[in-house]
Amino acid sequence: MVSTTTKISMTEGAAYWARITGAPRPHRSTLIRWAIKGCRGKRLRAEPLAGRWFTTTDAIEEFLRHVTTLPTDAVDRTAGPARAAQVQRVLDDLDQMIEPKRPGRRKAK
Repeated sequence: MVSTTTKISMTEGAAYWARITGAPRPHRSTLIRWAIKGCRGKRLRAEPLAGRWFTTTDAIEEFLRHVTTLPTDAVDRTAGPARAAQVQRVLDDLDQMIEPKRPGRRKAK
């Protein structure tokens, strides 16, 4: 159930999301999907009314806080050094491939 604060349409909710995050504005259907299916185990509090979906600014802020915070135990810290070494090997290989050749004399034909 949506809180007692003023209800806004999903289009207005998408504009509000963009305004508070500074990110590109999501499509209203994205907010509807978040209300129906959720994201990261949390649903956006919203309700349909006369064929249109409505939410509140409070619900958007609550949902945003949930999806943008990551529990510390969810972070895989062991992959960092291994991934960095893999990236470095690829960069070294690329450097060898594009290393400029030393200018030299061309042989006459």
